[in-house]
Amino acid sequence: MKTRWNRAAILAALVASAVPAAALAQSTTYNAEVRRTSFGIAHVKAADYGSIGYGVGYAFSQDNFCMIADEFVTVRGERSRYFGESGTTPYQRNNLVSDYYYALMNGDPAPLRAGLASMSPELQAAFRGWAAGYNRYLRDTGVANLPAPCTGGAWVRPIDEVDMMRLVRRYLLEASTNNFMEGMVAAKPPAAAAALKSGEQLGPRSDAGIPGFDQEYWRTFRSQLGSNALGLGSEATDNGRGMLLGNPHFPWSGTLRFYQFHVTIPDEIDVMGGALSGFPLINIGFNKDVAWSHTNDTPNWHFTLYQLKLDPANPTRYVYDGQARDMTAKTVSVQVKNADGTLSTKSNTFYLTHFGPVMTSTSLPIPWTRTNAYAMREVNLDNWRLGDQWRAINKAKSTGEIKQALQSIVGIPWVNTTATDKDGNAFYGDISTTPNLPREKQSLCTPDATFAVVFSLNGPPVLDGSRSFCEWEEDGAAPQPGLMPGGNAPFLERRDFVQNSNDSYWLANPAVDLYRWSIPASMGLVPGQQNMRTRLGILQAQARLAGTDGMTGNKFTLANLQQLALSNRSLTADLFLADVAALCALPAASGVQAECGVLSAWDRKYDLTSRGAHLFREFFNTARNIANVYQVPFNYLDPVNTPRGFAVSNATVATALVAALKGAGDRIRGAGLAIDAPLGAVQFTLRGATPVPIHGGEGDYLGIYNKISTTLVPGLGYVVTTGTSYIQTVQFTDSGPTAQAFLSYSQSTNPASPNFADQTARFAAKQWIALPFTEAAITADPGYRTTTIRE
Repeated sequence: MKTRWNRAAILAALVASAVPAAALAQSTTYNAEVRRTSFGIAHVKAADYGSIGYGVGYAFSQDNFCMIADEFVTVRGERSRYFGESGTTPYQRNNLVSDYYYALMNGDPAPLRAGLASMSPELQAAFRGWAAGYNRYLRDTGVANLPAPCTGGAWVRPIDEVDMMRLVRRYLLEASTNNFMEGMVAAKPPAAAAALKSGEQLGPRSDAGIPGFDQEYWRTFRSQLGSNALGLGSEATDNGRGMLLGNPHFPWSGTLRFYQFHVTIPDEIDVMGGALSGFPLINIGFNKDVAWSHTNDTPNWHFTLYQLKLDPANPTRYVYDGQARDMTAKTVSVQVKNADGTLSTKSNTFYLTHFGPVMTSTSLPIPWTRTNAYAMREVNLDNWRLGDQWRAINKAKSTGEIKQALQSIVGIPWVNTTATDKDGNAFYGDISTTPNLPREKQSLCTPDATFAVVFSLNGPPVLDGSRSFCEWEEDGAAPQPGLMPGGNAPFLERRDFVQNSNDSYWLANPAVDLYRWSIPASMGLVPGQQNMRTRLGILQAQARLAGTDGMTGNKFTLANLQQLALSNRSLTADLFLADVAALCALPAASGVQAECGVLSAWDRKYDLTSRGAHLFREFFNTARNIANVYQVPFNYLDPVNTPRGFAVSNATVATALVAALKGAGDRIRGAGLAIDAPLGAVQFTLRGATPVPIHGGEGDYLGIYNKISTTLVPGLGYVVTTGTSYIQTVQFTDSGPTAQAFLSYSQSTNPASPNFADQTARFAAKQWIALPFTEAAITADPGYRTTTIRE
């Protein structure tokens, strides 16, 4: 897909005031001052964007070189060459599959260079500078002196601008194509001589009995990443200025970790916060005028599937508007390290259509048969606008400027935006790259009833690939063919509050129904049942403003905002534990009285001292999937308060609930843990060989704002995998922003660094960290130190 966008319009959105000549200058040299404050937070000051990137890249490499070097091996498609084909990436993708995929997506440098060239000169300089900073650290340190696990690694080498764009594309596709690499590699045409069996079912007709269909597939897909954001306006805060809670829930390992830093070009940009590995500007943060955060827009599908009608004589030809088209067979080859250390070559052939690659799945009803195949069209493949999008946000002076930048650039790939400003405005928008697919067209183009139910209600649109009518619509107001114009996306501006916790735009503030027929159905099911975090976030905000939450007054302060963020209250426990007590009084529950006793004494929280919290987690995770389990089912007229209660009076449901409670206890005991252990004794993260107890829990179904996802490891406990990562609270005052935050997993991945676990300990203790933003605060910080790097 060729990107086309109006450079003049986008640059106008980027520049609120004249950009200093020094900041625009492209130079072959870099000069950056890298200052550090407590907890290893980097403050990079320079005269131009290239030097900013240089300083950020150097500082990041000091803290996380081996982690990012490993990712560059991944996005170059070279894992099998250095680590063998049977290993996995940090995110558990098979090395060989990953290599084939990235050889397809990133193997040709020409579109990657073109993508960089389409960015503004400032962003081009920043990304090139980041690569130069990485290379400077590698050159200064030497491969032999790098920390483990990359000491002397043959896979470590300098990077260039193409590698940076490989990394950018990897991020662009995180919520879409990356998740289907196995299905793309596995997609192969049926044997040409194969004949259809008599009576063979070629297409599914209902989600019951579909071979390979996994009912949990889309729910699991959507829950991989999450976030909370609460933007407070003048009517909600104690001083009448804006206040923000930003709490992304991202992996605690790998390049999807956030990195904390602060960048300053005098009279041009001054912004602090966190960004994903390798990004030279801030993704989530604040400046002196605005604060913002992002939440994964999981109901918004950034891709569609197309059902292809195949030529009966050739399964690699598909029919489009009555004419047969050939698929393009593209073979990629990668190097594989053998057991004896020698290299061999392995190859895979992908099949491409004008929509995109053909894919299959073992979990979805999309097989490649003699009559049909399925291709994926991706909206973010050539979204090289993302860097300029975040630069515009970094420079914004009001929520209005953020909205205007989002609507004009449309470069946010897969997140909502929540923001506040010093004047007390609160803003929410799901203004991200979205296929321009009107509801009527989706309805007319859905191939059959199965896809209408199984996919369109729970997953991405599946469209008829045999008709040009079913292509995404083109609109001259959009910066890219087939993209929905930013001005058509839902947004909300308030003076009380806006919020999002990964549900759709519908209830950004329950006082306003944002639903419009013109908003594509692919942006979220409306009305739809909300996850428990969304419900908790709304209820907490409403109770605070009504003064009914037990705290003083009816306004938000920084302190009570932080208290709500990490209260670890479980809304699910509040709504269901009374019915668990009723269940435990039944004769059928005689075999689970130990479990009943633990839950009756539990404090309904996921604090470190909460006993039995893990038992409720295991129990409810099973209970929520019991048929007809709720006493009050979901009601779209009361979405914040439903569903609720267990239907204990239903004998079948009660029997299943008792079994779920018994199974929960058995799983925990089987893992060698006590069902009444305090959470801090069973849930932790490892920093080296040292366990650090971590509070919080599974937010989507347990209703905990502080979402912490874990894996139960027998004999050890619940080990954190994802969850609260860079969490910031920002309040605007007459003297500027006051910000306190955590980087929950700490700044460095190097066990030898003093910043390997320091913030993790503070997070575990709920001791918020003040962020030094002004020059006076930076230089007065007890951990202040500075160095200047040039080349």
